[in-house]
Amino acid sequence: MPDKASTRKIIKEIILIFSVSVCVGLLVNISLINKYFEGEFSLSFLSAEEFPVVSYITLAEAESLFAMGQAVFVDTRSEESYRQGHIVGAVNIPFEEFDPGVLENLSLPHDNPIVVYCDGSECQSSTNLAKHLAEEDYSDIRVFFGGWAEWKNSGLPIE
Repeated sequence: MPDKASTRKIIKEIILIFSVSVCVGLLVNISLINKYFEGEFSLSFLSAEEFPVVSYITLAEAESLFAMGQAVFVDTRSEESYRQGHIVGAVNIPFEEFDPGVLENLSLPHDNPIVVYCDGSECQSSTNLAKHLAEEDYSDIRVFFGGWAEWKNSGLPIE
């Protein structure tokens, strides 16, 4: 059985390890913490109750929809980023300049799947556009959270 001195030493080491872990965790996630305190997260997430027609999909699901030609892909990045490269056949609706009138000119199908994407997991424009599409009565909106970065890095069709 350990004596009091060794027990104290073990407790001190546990506290030190815990403290270092907390500090490293805070430093690694500082950008997310800042976004939280700036109120950005309340705009970034969707509740299933409020937006039942919106879902998040993986790369495999996006690739499957693309291969079957069942969905319209919408790139929410800037026009400049879109011109530099995008998923083959994707329509560009830059969220930063979004105007609901744009949707009338594009004639997106209201009942077919619409896959919205942006740069990747750090970007929220796809989620924000998905909210607007849901409010405009589109019935099947899917947010590809991995976005352009994951699609391109996977070697899938781009133009």
